[in-house]
Amino acid sequence: RSFMYRASRPYAASAEGGFTLLEVLVALAIFALASVIAYSGLDSVASTKGALEKEIRFWRELGLVFDRMEADFLQSVPQPLREAPEVLRPPLRGGNLAGSDGENAGFFIELIRHDADRAQVRVRYLCERGGLTLRAGAANVLAASGEDDAGRTIDTPLLRGVEGCETAFLSGANAWLAEWPGDQSLARPRAIRIRLALAGYGRFERVFLLP
Repeated sequence: RSFMYRASRPYAASAEGGFTLLEVLVALAIFALASVIAYSGLDSVASTKGALEKEIRFWRELGLVFDRMEADFLQSVPQPLREAPEVLRPPLRGGNLAGSDGENAGFFIELIRHDADRAQVRVRYLCERGGLTLRAGAANVLAASGEDDAGRTIDTPLLRGVEGCETAFLSGANAWLAEWPGDQSLARPRAIRIRLALAGYGRFERVFLLP
């Protein structure tokens, strides 16, 4: 009995102080499963954050574009644009562009405003399928070369992914016209309406009231 008791003690100590192979495998499996769950959660959070930042960036850029257009429209001056000694253009003009298939291919709006130094600036918004661009330069354009007194005009892309765009001008009779001035005698319309169709975001409309 004494011999059998002494032989059984090392066996009991070994069983209490270590892990079996099955226990180790179960622990590894649980750790691997927890790691996969944690990685999936982090990846989901990162994807959601990226999508949210993209959405915020889009709305901020769209808001800045509309704010820029509104500022230019409000600061437009009722002074005819002189393109040549005997050629005068209306102070504000624009209209929709027809494509080769006869459908609306975009619009342009052109006006004169003052910059920070009170110099006259010629501003032209050109919207075509694919993008909205702002072209700015000095008001006194040399018709032969297409250059102004300070050099070539500067084109600034404002929006990309434009699938469709159109404009309209509110006359004194509260009628929306597809072009301005047309047969109107007013120097400026009462309001300008802009409609944009942007890829992945839908359609947007903004009406700018002119003083």
